[in-house]
Amino acid sequence: MSSCFLDILSSDNSIAAAPQLLFTPPDRQTWEKCFYFVLDFGADRAKLIHTALLLWGGSLNYSWQPAVASSRGLQTSAGVAELPEVAAIRTYFYVGGKYVTDGNGLHFLKDQMYVERLVPAGGSKHEVPLIFLHGASQTGTNWLNTPDGRRGWASWFLQRGYVIYIVDQTQRGRSPLLPGVGSLAIFSAEFVSQLFTAVEKFNLWPQARLHTQWPGTGERGDPIFDAFYASQVQYQNDTVIAQTANQNAGAALLDLIGPSILVTHSQGGPIGFLITDARPSLVRALVSLEPLGSPFSEIPTFSNNPGPLTRLYGLTNIPLSYSPPIKNVTADLATVNVPAPNVELTDCLLQASFTPRKLINLAKVPMLLVTAEASYQAQYDYCNVRYLRQGGVNVEHLELGKAGFHGNAHLFFLEKNNLAIAARLERWIRKFSSPIAS
Repeated sequence: MSSCFLDILSSDNSIAAAPQLLFTPPDRQTWEKCFYFVLDFGADRAKLIHTALLLWGGSLNYSWQPAVASSRGLQTSAGVAELPEVAAIRTYFYVGGKYVTDGNGLHFLKDQMYVERLVPAGGSKHEVPLIFLHGASQTGTNWLNTPDGRRGWASWFLQRGYVIYIVDQTQRGRSPLLPGVGSLAIFSAEFVSQLFTAVEKFNLWPQARLHTQWPGTGERGDPIFDAFYASQVQYQNDTVIAQTANQNAGAALLDLIGPSILVTHSQGGPIGFLITDARPSLVRALVSLEPLGSPFSEIPTFSNNPGPLTRLYGLTNIPLSYSPPIKNVTADLATVNVPAPNVELTDCLLQASFTPRKLINLAKVPMLLVTAEASYQAQYDYCNVRYLRQGGVNVEHLELGKAGFHGNAHLFFLEKNNLAIAARLERWIRKFSSPIAS
């Protein structure tokens, strides 16, 4: 863009390799546009430009420091020019659910899903909206601000002109749970540190040592960690109940709003497969951010072997559509153990048949599966990709480390380089959401 002349042509990512960087936007609005233009250069180039901007400093008081949390909530560090939120029109509604009786003549609504709709103030620029579906112990707040006060993915995609739907999974957050349904669980602070925010300190899997991107210590007592941990909520621990209710509500949402691009994370990954299976004609594309577990196993494992075989339908605990149809799930989806190619990966369980059954509905939808460099899923996400391809699914595998985004763990959409990663994903997403003609 003309107001941001950037001469960064060398492949050497050092300041010396940037012979000139003229970045003198006249006002705040233009500066913000330039900021996001910079992110399109990718992770390594964005880091270089940010460094140069720090050296440039001056008139706009630019700083790449995070906001910090205090007892009064999230506060901006003194002297930091924080980007304002993107203007949007917000509405909300509920989908799905059904009335049930308590046996005494009283009726209650069960399994409805909260949906928040955000529309760019300037109107939509893309024909297809995005639906964001969070993971276990989380809510839709995952996609809003980061725990250290930076913009999240919702703001970033809104600024790019996408209409966004953010949900709370059924029986979670603002989606009510009837007392006595299933069983509840919640993550401890120690569990969150070990698996998500301070993984490099515990080294429970080989790739954990590479983690550098969480903004803070990642442990209890750090204000940024405490701000994140405060957002953790109880969740439905009965996987069959959770997957069934969310599949039904997700399908109802698609029936209401029409074709959409689905973005899922972690425990929301299998739910995304199920929603897509139920409404393949309404899912324009699926972006699966580290879908929980590996084929036939939903429990994270820290050894070379797959975990307990609890995921009977390969990717989910409840039925998926296969061809030929499944009649006896254990016999028809017999497995074979495929050894890992190296010691940093786990073995894979794949279909044993020489003519594997096809995932006939998932095969109709283009998919992108995203894996972070330092996450526990880096051990076995390649197994999910292999299983999907064995089932005839057109899935691309974006390994963030190989794409130049280093040091991320499972919550990369909240980490320091979250917007650069969003820019990379949007390059794939926009292939399936054509611009609206002005």
